[in-house]
Amino acid sequence: MLSRVRTKVNALVNRNQTRCLQVFPRLSAEEASNSTTSKLSKDQLKKREIRRLAQRKAAARRAASDHPLYMPVDKALRFLRAAEVGQPQSQQTLSLTTAVISERGAPLLSGNLSFPNALKEVKVAVFTNDEDQAKLAREKYNCHLVGGTELVEQIKSGQTAVDFDKSFATPEIASTLASQLGRILGPRGLLPAAKKGTVSDNLESLLEGSMASLPFRQRGNSVSVAVGKCSFSDKQMLENLVAAQKGVKTALANQKAKRPSLLGQTTLTSTHGPGIVIDFA
Repeated sequence: MLSRVRTKVNALVNRNQTRCLQVFPRLSAEEASNSTTSKLSKDQLKKREIRRLAQRKAAARRAASDHPLYMPVDKALRFLRAAEVGQPQSQQTLSLTTAVISERGAPLLSGNLSFPNALKEVKVAVFTNDEDQAKLAREKYNCHLVGGTELVEQIKSGQTAVDFDKSFATPEIASTLASQLGRILGPRGLLPAAKKGTVSDNLESLLEGSMASLPFRQRGNSVSVAVGKCSFSDKQMLENLVAAQKGVKTALANQKAKRPSLLGQTTLTSTHGPGIVIDFA
């Protein structure tokens, strides 16, 4: 009896060894074919990416009215206001999202939107060691944070929160800001810099036109900004939409790229409502 069991076990072992010898050469051949396929797929992926970019550009050139979810702005506002009935008024925000079609390596769009009808109070921080400039920022423009080297240290140590929307500085403190707060303010787009036009000897000229404006920055393949509240009238919303269009197109014109980006499909949506396609580009 035992001999029969041993014979069967040995037969199974020999059979498995034979199968292993047969399978492993096939696997190596499959691996070789997979490597060839991966090389081919890289070329195919490039062609696919070029094809998709061309399709997105073609879609961007189509009229918004061709989209099945298109509505004129006044009709879209009626639908979105209806979607917010019963919701807290503080949450009834209308947002605009515009697709951006760019070549690989193109810089992201960024800029400021100056709204005729402000959504909220814009918090501005002013960094300066000049007492006259600091007094102007505090008393005339009621800036959220005003200070010099001591304010830089407070933000660096975490004693003062980075809860402001925009920041400006005078030249004498700009280098200190870059070295001490570059890693904190830079990623948020709040670091004052001469290239961005947020460093000047005369802060009044900068503050005068910034109190009703908000910065925006492209995220991924789109630009998304809040443009109003459901409590705004149609006229106020149209004014803000025109201001948003002007700001985004200005950023597009100032984009330093070999091939300029295109603005694609634009949707208007509310906090709890759907996205409705509107004319924007």
